[in-house]
Amino acid sequence: MRSLLRFGALGCALALSALPLAIGGGSVAGAANYSSPATVSASNWSTMPNTNNTANQTNGMASVSCVTSDWCVAVGNGDKVGSDAANIELWNGSTWSPMTAPTVPGETDIYLASVSCVTTSFCVAVGAVDTTSSAPLIEQWNGTTWSVIQSNPSSSTPTFLSGVSCTSSSFCMAVGWVGAAGGSGLVEQWNGSTWTATTITAQFNNNIHVFAVSCTTPSFCMFAGDTILSGSSNTVPFTNFWNGSTWTGTYPPTSSKTIDYHLYGVSCAGTNFCTAVGDAQTGGQPSAMYGQTWNGDETGDLSAWTTVTDLPAVSGGAGLDDISCFSATSCTAVGDTQNTLAVTWNGASWALQITPTGASASTQSALYGVDCLTDWACVAVGDSANGASSLPLEVSAPIARSGYYFVGSDGGVYNYGTGGSAPFLGSMGGTKLNSPIVGMATMPAGDGYDLVAADGGVFNFGSAQFYGSMGGKPLNKPIVGIAVTPDGGGYWLVASDGGIFAYGDAQFYGSMGGKPLNKPIVGIAPTPNGNGYYEVASDGGVFTFPTVGGPPFLGSAGSLTLNKPVVGMAVASNGGYYMVASDGGIFSYPGTEPFYGSTGSIKLNKPIVGLDLVNNGYYLGAADGGVFAFPSTNGPTFFGSRGGQPINAPVVAISG
Repeated sequence: MRSLLRFGALGCALALSALPLAIGGGSVAGAANYSSPATVSASNWSTMPNTNNTANQTNGMASVSCVTSDWCVAVGNGDKVGSDAANIELWNGSTWSPMTAPTVPGETDIYLASVSCVTTSFCVAVGAVDTTSSAPLIEQWNGTTWSVIQSNPSSSTPTFLSGVSCTSSSFCMAVGWVGAAGGSGLVEQWNGSTWTATTITAQFNNNIHVFAVSCTTPSFCMFAGDTILSGSSNTVPFTNFWNGSTWTGTYPPTSSKTIDYHLYGVSCAGTNFCTAVGDAQTGGQPSAMYGQTWNGDETGDLSAWTTVTDLPAVSGGAGLDDISCFSATSCTAVGDTQNTLAVTWNGASWALQITPTGASASTQSALYGVDCLTDWACVAVGDSANGASSLPLEVSAPIARSGYYFVGSDGGVYNYGTGGSAPFLGSMGGTKLNSPIVGMATMPAGDGYDLVAADGGVFNFGSAQFYGSMGGKPLNKPIVGIAVTPDGGGYWLVASDGGIFAYGDAQFYGSMGGKPLNKPIVGIAPTPNGNGYYEVASDGGVFTFPTVGGPPFLGSAGSLTLNKPVVGMAVASNGGYYMVASDGGIFSYPGTEPFYGSTGSIKLNKPIVGLDLVNNGYYLGAADGGVFAFPSTNGPTFFGSRGGQPINAPVVAISG
């Protein structure tokens, strides 16, 4: 039996659906057509920087959950001078670094096996406290600190939690088992205030291990594990699905009575598609990767599950520990053989990926957890062992967003990118609008976008959901921009008088509405964690909200004489911000924020309308669809533009 660190428990509560969502808003006559993005699998894996590399210790990561491309949490455990301590790390877009993990009074052996984050201010991690009799452990992140949450049940019987999946801050499912050698399956449900425990029994036996769970809504979850049926000595896969009130057990089919089958990870992309992965073992050793796919049949019939038959064969045997499905045509599973392992599903077949390995030939590496934000961007975590010590290992298939969009005042959308980035998901082009489009905001995972019109009508494409709009309602001044929250669960609209309208999980922190302005507001930019925002005026004036305890004021161009008015603003992941003028002049604050270049001294065919920040620079977009990438050397990739080509209406925003 693998250790808690090697549970391979599900860390991808954000299993996203690629299905179109409803389009909302009050400024359109008719509906837009949805265009499905091309199916692309994660590839081009690379090692991610990590500051938590202390030699002569045993450190590893078991699970990962990402909210955005620059905010992920990984959990595991580490050997700290003879005792095991929880290991929690945060990815900020450029490096992994340790987070302060809470201690359990009187306990020294602490394991975390799985984590699920729904926002940057709500995560749940589960595992066990290993005393003379292991007890379940649940920890929660509130945006500032991690704390230990009381878990149930409490008994002298060894109890473990190995997987967790949350759909919101008021609904989570955690799974595990009771009994060191496997007894009853254990499920704990979070309702926003308390955890409630339920034991799960198999139809013919109680020898159960539940390793992973995936929830898409509060009324649909699937867990995966294994059991030994009465009269048999072989392990068979065991799954249960939750319909909002009860758990129903199923036994995926197996092809041999002499092989042990295990399911360690599961991921569901909607309520009619799940894939569970693990290994097939002979003589107690993994001999091959193993998987099952579920078709949505909730009758408990064996035909609901289909054995995956085309997983690649790997010399020496291999096993899978976790899986993340972005859609029914895009899944990535990870595990290990003698080194790291990843395979991808593209809707037709499974393929083996090349992944980074240990630093030397004597190093053995493994991947235990994976989370995919899109069908092309994933993060996987594990460890790299060399002798008695090991280090955390994090790899990604390019998690940094690439590509960009333009939107015209007629709602036409232009997309540029490669490898599945910036997919075209639909537009308002060709549809009669009550008011012109004035802004665009891309979802954090790059799999959807929102458009906003001057009358406050909002239109959503891909994964972007409609939470409300000002369409058809009276406005003091026209809307000039839109910004989404870091988790994509809401958005803000801003008017030229500084009025703010918040929808979904976007919070209202204050506004310039009704206050005197020297010049009109032209844009809004939220802080990286969504706990505040900036408004920017055309004279470069900057206003921060909330005014007390909110984002810091780092400077503005309000007192400067500008060659051209400011047209947009963006906030960097470190909290600094940039403004751009219509001539492409760049203003960055604080003064330590890097200046990558500008078009301030270049003759432009059409004025600049906005900027899009990326990890290593920024893009400027012009009204004719021209794109300027800075820095010009070793900077962001230029994917193309509409410059010099006919467009139906002027471009009003750029978003990536």
